[in-house]
Amino acid sequence: MKQKSKTVWRMASLVEKQLSSQTSETNTGLPEAAWLSCLRLIRMRQQAQERGWFRAAAKVERELITEVLQLTRQLVTLQQELESATAEKPVPAIRIVYEDLLALEEEFGDYIIDLKNKTISVVTESVMLEGVYLGAFEIRLELAALNSDPPFHYTVIAQDPQPPITNDSVTHPHVQYDIVCEGDARVPIRRSLEQGRLLDFFVLVTRLLLTYNPESPYVALSDWHSAECSECADVVTSDEQAYCTNCENRLCLQCANCCADCNTSFCHDCVTRCEVCRDNCCESCLKECGLCRSSCCSNCLDNEERCPICETQEDEEIYEPDQETTSPETVSPAGTSL
Repeated sequence: MKQKSKTVWRMASLVEKQLSSQTSETNTGLPEAAWLSCLRLIRMRQQAQERGWFRAAAKVERELITEVLQLTRQLVTLQQELESATAEKPVPAIRIVYEDLLALEEEFGDYIIDLKNKTISVVTESVMLEGVYLGAFEIRLELAALNSDPPFHYTVIAQDPQPPITNDSVTHPHVQYDIVCEGDARVPIRRSLEQGRLLDFFVLVTRLLLTYNPESPYVALSDWHSAECSECADVVTSDEQAYCTNCENRLCLQCANCCADCNTSFCHDCVTRCEVCRDNCCESCLKECGLCRSSCCSNCLDNEERCPICETQEDEEIYEPDQETTSPETVSPAGTSL
């Protein structure tokens, strides 16, 4: 949407005022929240291992790996901020900010300036990484309160969310809860905002969304369509998944129990066994023996709905009376039949 020159100039004025109000103070606080989260997960993993809850321990360990990566990123970011704290922060002329805003239309086609909420937004083209469709993203830059540090906040919002099966909060391998993990781009992005180079900022974030770092994703692209087995907690790809027909839990192929009659998959809690052959069978396929009421699969019932045990016993009962009704011939003392 083409913006009016007056609107663009007013936003440029707000940006210039925002940058002029900044001081050289730097927040040097340590990432205590991430550190405490790691400690909590370590204790949870230890307790699960001591109690023999190995699947739970494995799940907690995966969460711990993610938190450790997050802690590492925050420490690296803090180091970079401390190193650049003494760098000069020149305030750009309002004309330069204005021209940068006008250039957004040429670079992105459409952009939105919201003076009421003090935001500037652009929308990227649809993102496809290694064959995984992620859709387009809105990059929304918001001016913070005057004298706040940092002077701007920004979010990356999926326009057509395509999250992985395992985590709805992740919309991109490097975006969680609409916050992008900047990695090595942290310092260039921060400097572009501090210097009022808004076009550079939006281009840098867009390039970040078009790249994939397999060493530090929230969810790896190879696992994007993968899910955790509800039985063993292993993460399996879509080609290796099965679903419980009853409760719809996801299962790996090794944990899926196949019904001998209908050939559908069930989890351990939703499958039972034929009382005769002990094959897996679902409740809907089991039938009662007409005589002993045992739960049997269709293969273990005859045409008269008798299980093999009852069928044998009934046949024996029929055969024995036939033998008793057959009387032997009576032989006379002289050796002739009477």
